[in-house]
Order: sequence, then structure tokens, then C-alpha cells
Amino acid sequence: MLRARLLTLVLLVLAPLLSACASDEPTIALLVADGSDSASRAVDADAFTERVEATCDECQVAVYDAEGDAAVQEAQAREAEADSADVIVVVPVDVDELASLTARDLPVVSMGEPVPASDRFVGLERGEVVRQEGSDLQAARNLVLGDERTMTYVPTRAMSERAADLAVAYLADNPVEGGEDVNGIESWLYPAQDVTIDTLTSVLVAQGVLTLDELCDGSTEKDCARLGIR
Repeated sequence: MLRARLLTLVLLVLAPLLSACASDEPTIALLVADGSDSASRAVDADAFTERVEATCDECQVAVYDAEGDAAVQEAQAREAEADSADVIVVVPVDVDELASLTARDLPVVSMGEPVPASDRFVGLERGEVVRQEGSDLQAARNLVLGDERTMTYVPTRAMSERAADLAVAYLADNPVEGGEDVNGIESWLYPAQDVTIDTLTSVLVAQGVLTLDELCDGSTEKDCARLGIR
């Protein structure tokens, strides 16, 4: 048995786009590099599953957490394949360990860093995984308090929802537009935004990442007033 945990979520139907598939319960396997790593901005597993829930009828999502171990993730990929996954979405621990991800013809969507075996990729324009301790809200509050001068906002939720859409499109055998060819892989790239105290509200609040009430509550209330954030 793998020491990393396997969590299976059977999803409900909200607004189904997928009406029929080859199997009764099409399965999307989400391979996460390290679910306990709060600094990673590559994927939001909850946002991913919520998106599948909203767009895929009678789907099953299996989330595998490698806990930062490349060998475990490689074994999990084989396990997902053996369990008849229909699509694999992977945030790699080590891309070199996943050079030949699956033995059979199985669609692969990679996130964060492109896996050589992947058919589609969702990542950042700057070509690297951004790491930042704590949540976006905590990082923003640190700007208000003056503890930090800058933070980097990564649209992790949007990226996760895009990956979910790509996986569902494979299951429904539907074409997806908007990708670009990057080293032979159809890719969807998102910008990471450097945020300062001057752009805090125009980026994070305006995009709905957080609210002014969340930003200016408790220990940051006086600093928000002093800075004119309201």
C-alpha cells in the first residue's frame, strides 16, 4: 500500500456538460505533488473538484497525494492507470520521474511544470512555479502591516478550473480552444502578478480574491485607515 493517502470523491451533478461517456463512471485522477505544502501555488484541489462537480455528470475524481516523494507519485500514476482512470491530471514532484507517465494511451494534463508525456499543460507565463508561504489573504495583510514590501499573486483557482475543464473535455471528446503550442504541448498560460501596497486593492480586491473586510479586520484595521484603504 502506498504511504501517501488516496482520497476518492464521488461528485454530484450541478450543471452537467457531460451527458455520456464510454464508462458509467468516468474517472479523473488528480496527482498532487504535496497537498500539505502551503507554499505551492500550482493547484487548488478543492477548486478542481468543485469545477468537475459543476460540469461533469456522474464523474468520479480520485486525488492522490505524493507528499513530495517522486517515487511515490510514479507508483500512484501506475495505480491510477491500473484502476482504469480515464484522464490523469498531474502536478509533478519531479518531471524526469514521469517522462513516460502511462503505459497505455491515456490523456495527461500537467500543471505547474510540463511533464514530457502530457498532452496539455496549464501553468504560468514566467515558466516557473511560484512559492509563497501562507495564504493570499495573509500575504496581503502582511503588506498592510508593513511586514513585507511585495507579494506574488498566482491565479491558482482559475488554473485549477482550466485543468478541470480540459479533463472533462477529454471525457466528453469535445474540442477545447484557446491553447498555444509550447514545445509541442498545447498549453494555457497565466500571468503571475507582483503586488505592492499601491496595487493591493486594484488586483486582489478587484479580482475577488479577498474582500476589504477580510483585509482590514483586527490587527490591520488601523493600518488600513492610515493607508486610506477602504
